[in-house]
Amino acid sequence: MTRLLITLCFLCATTLSITAQTESVQQQIEAYQKAPKFVKEGMPPLPDASRFLPAPTSENDTKFVSDSCMYEWGKTFRGTLRGDTAIADAGYGISYFLKRFSPAVNQNLTQETHPLLTQLLLSAMNAGNMSIQKAKKKYARRRPYHHFGEGTPVPQDEYPDDFTSYPSGHAVRAWMAAMTLTAVSPEHANDIMKIGYEIGQSRVILGFHYQTDVDAARLAASATFARLCAEKSFHEAIEEARKELTSKR
Repeated sequence: MTRLLITLCFLCATTLSITAQTESVQQQIEAYQKAPKFVKEGMPPLPDASRFLPAPTSENDTKFVSDSCMYEWGKTFRGTLRGDTAIADAGYGISYFLKRFSPAVNQNLTQETHPLLTQLLLSAMNAGNMSIQKAKKKYARRRPYHHFGEGTPVPQDEYPDDFTSYPSGHAVRAWMAAMTLTAVSPEHANDIMKIGYEIGQSRVILGFHYQTDVDAARLAASATFARLCAEKSFHEAIEEARKELTSKR
């Protein structure tokens, strides 16, 4: 019953998540950037996705057919409940991610009620985002809505000079959040990872990313998570967040 109520609350809230942001995009970005870093200067650096990920498929390559098919697949969900969830998944701030994962752990996660978990997720998600920045600049891939000349369900997020499709930033943050939250609450691993996967697929549904952008993001996030696992401070933060989560049951 608890999970059902939390899920229903999430579904109701998603209709307001895009039009009623309580924080500006800049404030949301700064929240990630200000989060404590587990990998500091002088330590072995975070993985650099531009060094280990392959180049994205060219639009003239026969392999691009698969990305094109997945783009069309995504469009079939627009105007449906899944499509509405995809629109909500365009949310960037930590408040949205906490709300999105709440049903998976049977708790109403907020920054106020779970400050330690919030800081842990902010730090982990920021690390994942940092790991793909050079790859985005190196490959400068056009987004699907540019290539196909079609609008998205979130027009306010469309920009004519946005060539940062590969890898997906939303997907890397979602996968980092899912893996980190799984480490905090392993008994809910399946439900947590399912949501992390869905957020990535939402980017395909909206037309902001190709499937290969999302797949690459998950690889980059996995590499970053592995690097964080080498730091004692990361394990300690996970343990503190686990205690906090347990105390709220």
